[in-house]
Amino acid sequence: MNEENMGSRCPECRTTRRTVGLTHFECEVCGCLLEELPADYGFVPEQAIPRVLRKASDRNQLGTRIDESGESDRISRAHSQASSKRVLFIDIAIGELVRECGVCPASVDAAHLLHEADSVSSLGRIRRKMRGAEGMEADESREYRARAFAAGALHIRSSEGQSNTAPQVARDWKLRYVDLALAIKILNKSRRSGRSSESPSYRRARELRQELDRIRSFLTERFEVEIVIAIIDAIVEELKASGEPLYHGDEWLTGPMCNTPSQRAVFETAIRSMAKIGLPLESARDLYQRLPIAGMTYFMERTCPVLFE
Repeated sequence: MNEENMGSRCPECRTTRRTVGLTHFECEVCGCLLEELPADYGFVPEQAIPRVLRKASDRNQLGTRIDESGESDRISRAHSQASSKRVLFIDIAIGELVRECGVCPASVDAAHLLHEADSVSSLGRIRRKMRGAEGMEADESREYRARAFAAGALHIRSSEGQSNTAPQVARDWKLRYVDLALAIKILNKSRRSGRSSESPSYRRARELRQELDRIRSFLTERFEVEIVIAIIDAIVEELKASGEPLYHGDEWLTGPMCNTPSQRAVFETAIRSMAKIGLPLESARDLYQRLPIAGMTYFMERTCPVLFE
């Protein structure tokens, strides 16, 4: 584009003819650079109002935002919930299970149990308070509750006959006994809804036999066969004398241990039997160290030493 009389003359040839270059006006005759071109801001409409495309806190990663009014607001909130990246409660519980036990048949079976219970009623939406989580931050409390359900699943599988490390896991996670019992109760209630359950006496007998076999396995690693047989015979004799069912067809009578959980009933009876046949106190403490039973701390610290005096 050629222009004339646009400003002062060219300092070199004194002409007033100039042309528009890339960055400056240029002299048309000699090509000397003259004034710098003004900045071009493009097209700017009058009274243009900038519009925010989406909120900074919006979890929708697309570039627009649904208008927040009426039905659109409901759709927006539903989309935000569906696209949330927060880890699900059931995933936290299974993750803690795998980190503690690894990927093994015990952790896989416990994970299936958690999924089964969660499908009936979402475990993350259960707002029953746990004593061990008092005073914790929200994320820390959520992790504690997830660990309680994970340990509860292991305990249920253990009561069904599976050999796992349920007592050790509850001890390592420092779970309160009342919280573990609450998690087990919730899981069992979710699993048994809509299905016929076995009779209380049959279930009690099965759980007692399972714990008896577990203790027999631990004792076999520490003592001679004759001593193990003597301890087991003493346990069976005391359980029957207390009205506990051990075999199919046995009647469950009201006795001193009828309201005691099966694990504690067998373990406490085992400690009393070991003291009865003359074993040292260290043997009982060693058994408790290797097989920690929830809720037995007071018994082992206060009652157990008296039995071996």
